[in-house]
Formats: sequence, structure tokens, C-alpha cells
Amino acid sequence: MVMARDTIPVVGPTIPWAQGRIAWQSSRKAGERRGPDAVMFPGKRVVITVVANAPRHPDMSFETGGLTNPTVCVSQGAHVTLKVINMDYGPGMVHGLVITSAKPPYPLQIGRHPPHMLARIAALAPRSSSRLHAARYAEATVHFVARRPGQYYYVCPIPGHALAFHMYGRFIVKRAPMPPRP
Repeated sequence: MVMARDTIPVVGPTIPWAQGRIAWQSSRKAGERRGPDAVMFPGKRVVITVVANAPRHPDMSFETGGLTNPTVCVSQGAHVTLKVINMDYGPGMVHGLVITSAKPPYPLQIGRHPPHMLARIAALAPRSSSRLHAARYAEATVHFVARRPGQYYYVCPIPGHALAFHMYGRFIVKRAPMPPRP
């Protein structure tokens, strides 16, 4: 574990650009687009790759399905593998991700245990170099089951990122259809 300049614990292994590029490309193509700002990850086993500060996306944002801070939808009961990669660069550009039922606007700091937390990825270090192709990227993965249907939010828990930069998006767990009556 490495400590960031502002004493936020930073976790996660690092990967080289070749693996980071593959993950970024897979995040752009993942899921099924549902309108201009939503992506659905259907099925009982889903893999969602989220990139913090992906190339060609706005600063201080998340990207998946080729969209910036999209609404992400999964089915109730889905076994979700969530991978987050931090492609941001510079001092203090650590990012994490928490999925919670807490609604915006967010306080300066998201608490350690926000309400109805589905998943948490702690702070990931910024990329190791200003040169995209020469850098190493911090990544972390978490697994969870989307048991409870409803509207949640994925949020960067680093102080000020959600409040000042709107670094968050909706995460919807769609109710499973009722089985037909015999």
C-alpha cells in the first residue's frame, strides 16, 4: 500500500499500457447502449470495466460503455465483477469508486460506510507517467451480487471529487421478472 500526498491510502496493483489499453478498449465496447447516456449489462454474470479519466473523455469523470458517467444498469441477482482503472495523472489524482444508495448532491467527503453500499474500491494511485504509453496504471476489482433492485449511484469517494466535479453516475439494479404462474 502506498500513501498519497494527502494521506489517502492508495491500493491496487499496477498494469502496463498494453494491458491498460486493452481494458480501456473493452470498457468502451462493453454492455448494450440504451439511449444517449445509459448502458445495460445483461445476464447473470457481468463484467463492468470503469476507467477513471479515460483518454478523450472529460477530466474528473468515469467512462464505461464508451460513455462518460453513464447510467449503468444490471439485472437483479447478477453476479457483478467491477474493475476500476485509474488513467488520471498528476499529484492528488487518486480515484476510487463506491456504489451506494446515497443521492447527490454529495458532501465534501463521502463517509467510510455510506448507506446501502453495494461495492467499494479504495483510492487508486494516478498513472505513473505523463506519457500515456509509458505509464503504469493502478487497478482494482471487486465482486458483488446485485440482490436488491433500485437506484444506486457510483461515486468517487475522494474528498471533493463528487461535490466539485460531479464524478458520479446512476447505477440501476432492475427488478427480475416474475416467473410465469403454472
